[in-house]
Amino acid sequence: MSASKLPAISFPPEIIEAILRLLPAKSLGRFKSVSKTWNSLISDPQFIKKHIHHLQTPTKLILHSEYTDALHSFDTDQLLPYLNIDNNDDDIPATVKELFFGSAPMWCQEILGSCNGLVLAKDVHCTIFLINPTTQELWKVPTPPFALPDIDWAVSYEFGYVSSTDDYKVLLSFQRENTCVSVYSLRNNSWKEIRISPYDLGDSGFLPVVVNQHFHRYKDSSSIAAFSFVTEEFNEINLQFLDLFVDKSVAIYEVVAIGEKLGLFISVGGAYELWVMEDYGVANSWTRICPHQLKDYSRPVCLVEGSNRDMVLNGEGDIVIFNMDKRKYRNVRIQGFSEEYNPEEFNVRGIYVESLESAKRFVK
Repeated sequence: MSASKLPAISFPPEIIEAILRLLPAKSLGRFKSVSKTWNSLISDPQFIKKHIHHLQTPTKLILHSEYTDALHSFDTDQLLPYLNIDNNDDDIPATVKELFFGSAPMWCQEILGSCNGLVLAKDVHCTIFLINPTTQELWKVPTPPFALPDIDWAVSYEFGYVSSTDDYKVLLSFQRENTCVSVYSLRNNSWKEIRISPYDLGDSGFLPVVVNQHFHRYKDSSSIAAFSFVTEEFNEINLQFLDLFVDKSVAIYEVVAIGEKLGLFISVGGAYELWVMEDYGVANSWTRICPHQLKDYSRPVCLVEGSNRDMVLNGEGDIVIFNMDKRKYRNVRIQGFSEEYNPEEFNVRGIYVESLESAKRFVK
């Protein structure tokens, strides 16, 4: 029988769905054109939700260009071939891709957070958007029904996901006589005022830190303030482990997220260290994950998935890869720009994963 006469192979719908759930979001976007059936399946809200739970995609960085105000994506996968070469101290070449939504780049002032491939961003007009860098979808978050201060540092936004109700929430805090707190629910498409916050949640200038469905902000030398997106209540995380350094000068620089764990970037006697909470909420589970002290102040951004304990650091315009075991630094060199364009004007503003998630899954 000739190849042209071979019978077409037909798979049950459930097998096709199971296979498609394992594919990257970008591939699924292209496969929508295969047939109306595939387009309907890939666009189905329940399929999108299942696909998110199967995500095993590498982390992507969101880089903000101080020169153009545009956003760029940086795939950490491209680092792996260079990280697996021993005794190589050369710079790591890398490329970035400008993020477009519709026909223009996103003129972004600030990245406010990300969950499941959705990114909360503020543009130069202080309008808040939910964007999906993978599908290039952009959705405007409704303006809060109350007046906000005109001063940027007095207003802070955070973004989180509640798995039990399948809802995305935006935490808004702003300064009046006290710190006022409101929450936007994407599922309900509405804002509600919560209460007066016991903590100062003004804009810290640091990357958003959401772990275990809680937003975190450094409070003082004894604790971290946490807000639960689930219960919409505040609590504190004890930093009792810092008592270990009672005879040394300790300064807390930043609360960070390392993978799915809460981290703390501190200075001990003038040298920088990174600690993580191995079991969320368990005070005695804080562990130093670097066997050596970090020499320079560069903000921990994320681990490079698939590497041998390599971490992305971001300092004053520099993107650096640090191996925690070898205590080895390598600079990342962004390629593809003209000489007059300074690639060091890129700074990491957030991270995300590729997904098909859409705000329009909730709000039509």
